[in-house]
Amino acid sequence: MIDSGVAFVLASISIVSIAWALPRRHVAVTGADIAATLPWFAVIGVAVAVGRSVPLSGLTAGFVQSPTVYLAVTGLVAGLWLILDVVGVNDVSRWTAVSGVLTAIAVGGASLLATGALHWRVLVWNAVAIVLAFGITGPVLRGVRDLRLSTHGWLGGGVLFAHVLDGTTTGIGLRHLGTIERNPISATIIQAGDGIGPSGVVLFLLVKIAAALLVLAVLDRDSDYVGRETAGLLVIAGGAGLLPAVHNLTLFALTIP
Repeated sequence: MIDSGVAFVLASISIVSIAWALPRRHVAVTGADIAATLPWFAVIGVAVAVGRSVPLSGLTAGFVQSPTVYLAVTGLVAGLWLILDVVGVNDVSRWTAVSGVLTAIAVGGASLLATGALHWRVLVWNAVAIVLAFGITGPVLRGVRDLRLSTHGWLGGGVLFAHVLDGTTTGIGLRHLGTIERNPISATIIQAGDGIGPSGVVLFLLVKIAAALLVLAVLDRDSDYVGRETAGLLVIAGGAGLLPAVHNLTLFALTIP
């Protein structure tokens, strides 16, 4: 408990310090910069899964617990923006997105290697879930464009993909890896689907797709330009799908033999 408290305080202090420094450096955060933070939700998903499945102690264990992990990752992103401003990098959004992807891969990969949890059956099913998510997202996005609705550029596609991936990983886990659904809302939807049709995971996937499309429709301004406010809302919506999806993939790889 003491380590968790210390980690929370340190993460909070870092955010306050960086929040104080950013305006004094006159760092302008654009809509593109905010949109580029979406991959960092994958970092949170990996960290939470590692915290739940790998024996950790000290401050390391404290930093991967909620809500400290959210504060810590927010501090990392803000710190990255500060560093990029100091060294004079112009393409902040690209660096933000790429660093988020690489950090998620590095943390997840290091955890797998450290625990020796490289079970090929699980990794293959993880790959199937990812391929299915891409295969489903593409046609749905084309359908949205055919209706001449805005997809808000790549960020809108990321929101849809994140929720589809949450659906496919949940389905793969339940049907092929022997997991159980711990989220009560998701479990209720799946149970309802099992009661009225052949597969509750199909209903869950359809609900996830509908939820993502509803967000895109509500935020539709008949343009693919994404301002800061819209980008922030889309990132939150996408993170709500990406975080549990990546958490599922990481937890499967670390815990299922």
